[in-house]
Amino acid sequence: MVSSSISILLLCEPLLKFYHTGGRKAIPEIILSADSLCQLHILSDIKYNDRMATGFGGVFVQYVKINHLKPGMRLARPIYNKKGVMLLERDTRLTRQGIANIENFGLWGVYILEPAEPVPPLSDEDIELERFLTVSTFRLKDDLALLTNDMAPQNLTGLAQTILRDFGSLDHKINFAKNLRSNGDYVYKHCLNTAILSAMMVHRLHYSYGEQLAIVCAALLHDMGLLLVPDEIMEKGDALLSPDERRLIRGYLEKGYQLLHPDYNDYRLPELTLQLVGQLTRLEHNVKIPLQKNIRWRNGTHVLHVASMFDELTSMNLDKEPVSEIRAVRFLREHPDYYPAPFVTALTQCIHILPGGCCVDFSNGQKGIIIEENDKNYAQPVVILFSDNQRIDFTDARFQKTMHISDVMKTMDLRLKVDQETLKKYASDPHTKETAKRYQEKRSKLVAAGRVL
Repeated sequence: MVSSSISILLLCEPLLKFYHTGGRKAIPEIILSADSLCQLHILSDIKYNDRMATGFGGVFVQYVKINHLKPGMRLARPIYNKKGVMLLERDTRLTRQGIANIENFGLWGVYILEPAEPVPPLSDEDIELERFLTVSTFRLKDDLALLTNDMAPQNLTGLAQTILRDFGSLDHKINFAKNLRSNGDYVYKHCLNTAILSAMMVHRLHYSYGEQLAIVCAALLHDMGLLLVPDEIMEKGDALLSPDERRLIRGYLEKGYQLLHPDYNDYRLPELTLQLVGQLTRLEHNVKIPLQKNIRWRNGTHVLHVASMFDELTSMNLDKEPVSEIRAVRFLREHPDYYPAPFVTALTQCIHILPGGCCVDFSNGQKGIIIEENDKNYAQPVVILFSDNQRIDFTDARFQKTMHISDVMKTMDLRLKVDQETLKKYASDPHTKETAKRYQEKRSKLVAAGRVL
């Protein structure tokens, strides 16, 4: 385990120009060497253990576990309590008291901005979505706890109606919030996100209100059985599960379905909700296993299956990194038997897949930024190449034949992590070494006093 890592930032000239003209504010570090093409910076004492890096709106952030938070770190996202009251705003610099408060909130970790990063852009709609997800997660948790204890839910129908009211009538796409899950909150966050995606999809598919409500209720309940799975199995992660453990999980999903009392429905859930949850317990999530042909899969089941898999692919877990929206949609498109095209299309009409400002990698090795989103075909935006500032409109057939967008860049930050042994391979002059030593001593004193540079 590396306790102190060194991070090297190497920026080529065209990218460096864009990095600054894009409104970013770079913090000057110790410059080891510099010429007209690149700059080399040192960032020391950065621990990467138990962190996960990702991008939000082109801004590089890290998810840091509670026990690795330090005074001076800046919040990338606001923190709310279970009633929706904002406790800490974005860009708040953490103090020792603030870290203690976060621990008392029951959070597993928070999103932290890199030192040189600006506050990520969030619209009022994005901020409201953050607040709604926090409040609704607690509401759903309370209801699923009642159901697993053989008691009637109190908030389920009301929560489904609220989701339909807020998301089931939107006439524009939204930036769908990625959130990180632990084994302790995976079910609640996954079911809630699936319900929100489903609400937007059924609106695009023009289903009746009764059918929409039943589908959203089913989304909130569909993975309830996972709450019954022993922790030692859930903590393994999907890739390490044995065939016997997978069968055991299927059994718990069926048991979760039976907790809804489908035979006599004394909880008065919509009949369609019970039918959809029942079908989902029999639906394989491995695309290598053909779908059962003797079952007439309902449209609502396809809606839930598409929404659930998209959320699962793009969500962040401590044991796996998420895939980008475009890669997730590409996966769904590649398996039309499991995820029929009309339902995947409905999904892409609800959320931004490649929004403006998104930095992307191309199939020919080039990199660029999207300057104009294509609402009709997300795969054909207008982009600017970093290499020569060339403007490319992917609706032009000439470009479609030579290159395509392969993925979203994780970050504009091209730093490479190296350890102390690797750093020894780079020679520095005595003056630079002395400057670095003074800088490190000054920084150590500030950190010891609860401050950072």
